[in-house]
Amino acid sequence: MTVLPGVRTGTARAVATGLLLAVAVTSSRLGIANPLLALLIVALVWAWRRRELPSGPWARVLWPPLVLFVAASLLSVAGSLDFRYSAENLPRLLILLFIPLAAALMDDVWWPRLVAGLAAVATLMAVWGIAQFLQGANNLDSRIRGPMSHYMIYAGWMLLAVLVVLAELLLRPGKRLPWLLPPAVLGTLALLLSLTRNAWIGLAAGLLLLAAVWKRWLLLAYPALALLVWLALPRAVLDRAFSAVDPRQHSNYDRLCMAISGTQMIQDYPLTGVGLGMVPRLYPLYRLDDAPRWKVPHLHNNFLQIAAERGLPAMAAYFWLLVAFFATTWRALPRLCGVRRAAVASSLVTILGITVAGMFEYNFWSAPVQYLTLVIMGAGVGMTERDPA
Repeated sequence: MTVLPGVRTGTARAVATGLLLAVAVTSSRLGIANPLLALLIVALVWAWRRRELPSGPWARVLWPPLVLFVAASLLSVAGSLDFRYSAENLPRLLILLFIPLAAALMDDVWWPRLVAGLAAVATLMAVWGIAQFLQGANNLDSRIRGPMSHYMIYAGWMLLAVLVVLAELLLRPGKRLPWLLPPAVLGTLALLLSLTRNAWIGLAAGLLLLAAVWKRWLLLAYPALALLVWLALPRAVLDRAFSAVDPRQHSNYDRLCMAISGTQMIQDYPLTGVGLGMVPRLYPLYRLDDAPRWKVPHLHNNFLQIAAERGLPAMAAYFWLLVAFFATTWRALPRLCGVRRAAVASSLVTILGITVAGMFEYNFWSAPVQYLTLVIMGAGVGMTERDPA
């Protein structure tokens, strides 16, 4: 074992855990998160050499679907219409290691620190977005996106952070109320002002589950609470909400066209998909004649995108991953208390929210959203596998 003079036992593990936390919290800015990720790799090697990496938990219940997803992705590359181009996307699969790493490292001490970091960054991001709304980013041609490159990514990241903060605020407030309340209120407001419907639906789904976990009688009051919020919303937000059920609305029809084209890709390449990264390149060939756009970055649905890009086995693996996560965390809740119960409930609520949002936006492989999603997922499952406190 390599031990540096004057370095305490456990230091390397603490540094690695702190860097994993920092990567998750700063994932909204990849220019910051990716260099921290490089440092994390170095810290993990250091901790391994000092034999400070924990023996578990490692979220082992999620390993089978993760292995299947990786195997299906490799098969997709082998069958890709452009092998070299698809192979360049393979290194991103290593990010899936965030799940076992978070399970092992995010314990009763580090989870509250992750929540504190998310609360701080979410407050900053919310204020940034609200300021943009007040300065004119209040319509579909100009939406709030904070410091991020796209409003969809902003809304997805904020959805994750807000649901974590809201769950912690309701389940374990204590002395943390003064610094959990601002990001909860401002973050929710920023989400509403983002005019991003998939994030609204994800937020509603997460809040429904949170009500069931916190105080189930709130499920009865949910319609009245929703009506009050509805009456308080700005006209721009209401118009955007009503547009969700208008088949003539441009983006609604665009998504329908993408769904049809994606289904045709799956029919042609059911086992391998068209190849990693190939959906945007092949979409013009599958595009409907009257589709609004010639080119799209993805198919705006996690299941559809994964199946079209990586094949039906990969989609099955993704579904398996979600089922294993939800079943594990839900079953564990009754026997947990304190920090661990709040952490598991937060992860359960948050992953449900981002998964529901992913029915209308491809957020599973968006790096800023993915980094934080995988850390939250791993931390939640890891808490269920730890020995009783």
